[in-house]
Amino acid sequence: MDKPTVKTNSSKKKPKAIWEYFDYRNNQVNQIGLIFFVSFVIATSLHYFFEDRFSEERWKQSPMNRYEMIDDIIDRNLFINDTKREVIQQLGYPKESNYKDADQFNYYVGVRGKFKNGDIKQFTLFFRNNHVIKTAITRSKD
Repeated sequence: MDKPTVKTNSSKKKPKAIWEYFDYRNNQVNQIGLIFFVSFVIATSLHYFFEDRFSEERWKQSPMNRYEMIDDIIDRNLFINDTKREVIQQLGYPKESNYKDADQFNYYVGVRGKFKNGDIKQFTLFFRNNHVIKTAITRSKD
């Protein structure tokens, strides 16, 4: 009579099957979250595929539209640690006539609506020891 009874814990939850985690029929919050996630992935993919990437041919052939590639160049640090010779090979000769002794190269990038005050901007590469250390968009002195 005074023996303890051994009970089995039958109220234990059964583990969910994997497909039950993906059942969104009755959970509106999960449905909305899924819609936002899929929208984000699609928007990011479209932006990546249609963004203007840098190419040597487009840079040299259409100087008025270079501003379309500037963001890609700066974001990916394309010319960092390149030599002056490598930069000239890819971008062409800079505006300066005495570029061999210059510590920076300036390239015209065209007219861009995003520039404030209608200032003319240029793409500038800064050199130290014949290697690019920094790239930036600067105001043109011309």
